[in-house]
Amino acid sequence: KWIYPIIQLVPFSTALHKKALKALHRRQNVGKEEEEEEVDNKQQQQRHVNGSKKTRQDDVFQQLLDEQQEEDQEKSQEPQIPMKDQTLTKPELNGHGDISLQPSPFSKPASHLHEFAPKIVVVGVGGAGGNAVNNMIAQGNLQQVEFAAFNTDAQHLSTVLTDNRLQMGVDLTHGLGCGANPDAGREAAEECREEIEEMLKGAHMVFITAGMGGGTGTGAAPVVADICYNLGILTVGVVTSPFSFEGTLRKRLAMEGIARLKPVVDTLIVIPNQNLFSVIGEDTSFVDAFKVADQVLLAGVKSITDLMVSPGLINLDFADVQSIMHGMGNALLGTGEADGEDRALQAAKEALNNPLLGSTLNISTAKGMLVNISGGKDMTLMEVDKAAQMITEQVQDEYANIIFGSAYDEALEGKIRVSVVATGVESLGEGEMGFQ
Repeated sequence: KWIYPIIQLVPFSTALHKKALKALHRRQNVGKEEEEEEVDNKQQQQRHVNGSKKTRQDDVFQQLLDEQQEEDQEKSQEPQIPMKDQTLTKPELNGHGDISLQPSPFSKPASHLHEFAPKIVVVGVGGAGGNAVNNMIAQGNLQQVEFAAFNTDAQHLSTVLTDNRLQMGVDLTHGLGCGANPDAGREAAEECREEIEEMLKGAHMVFITAGMGGGTGTGAAPVVADICYNLGILTVGVVTSPFSFEGTLRKRLAMEGIARLKPVVDTLIVIPNQNLFSVIGEDTSFVDAFKVADQVLLAGVKSITDLMVSPGLINLDFADVQSIMHGMGNALLGTGEADGEDRALQAAKEALNNPLLGSTLNISTAKGMLVNISGGKDMTLMEVDKAAQMITEQVQDEYANIIFGSAYDEALEGKIRVSVVATGVESLGEGEMGFQ
């Protein structure tokens, strides 16, 4: 760059001047050629890199394509099993000129569907609760329901017909019971709180049944309910209150037990034992009389489970049951069964007027109602409508959540059964149990 101006200024001879200029031009051309060659080399390298990337992508794609072809070839070599009902068939006209389609079933077998069924557990607490569990198991007509029994009396616990048994308060009571002391029952349940939680974990709905007025049931039932509450389980309490001849002390203990139980259950059903006299005869044995009270629990559990697991015209799911029973307080439960003329209306009347539950709660104030109308193949839509109309007319709240379900039962051929669970029911006043 600096030689060329100097050559122009220095007075060389003509020949020498020309030679110097030619040498300088050659030097400049060589530099340009080197720069051009360097640019060409860089472009070739970039093209080579891009080509390598494309080659690798093509190789991966080709590899996947080869694997897919091998897979298809292996499948084609496997013996073909005819799958007659696994695809949608072409629409065909039946004998009446209507188009009939054969629906395609699920590609997976239906055996896995039980994994999604709600887990319902009936827990008997104390002696009366264990007896109720035994009577329900003896009936043997409940589907997809598990049973458990908790007691401080080891001897009585050994007679319960379920393997899910827990002896509470081993160190406190030594398996001898609570001696009609609710505080001992509560402490016994607290002593094995972790074991109770482990046994109930995974349940969606728990029925807690106990006799109020004694020691274990009165004291431990609220603790079991509190454990269910903390686990997020829909909890229903079904308890009995003492006979009048059992005295005021036992009645007062029962009232205190119900007062502790009510805040930790979603729905509470109280069955006064004194009302048994209105539904039994003079010749009814002592054992059979208590079975009548246990029948209320059985009917309630069965009416709910049948709606969810039995085939029917109107099936309900667990979310429907939860919307009716979650956080609703007092509840009434009734079941009626009738045959012959006007069987639907007669069954509905019996369900609405359950003398065993007494008359201290007003069903017309219900905020939620679950109705199950079951029958055989001879049950008609008109009969379902009549029974449903009679029940809905009893509810005064226009915003009450009323859910109907209809289940099919072969054993009810010629009969109709109506079950009603009314929740959020207000008291007519101070009833026998003394709570509002």
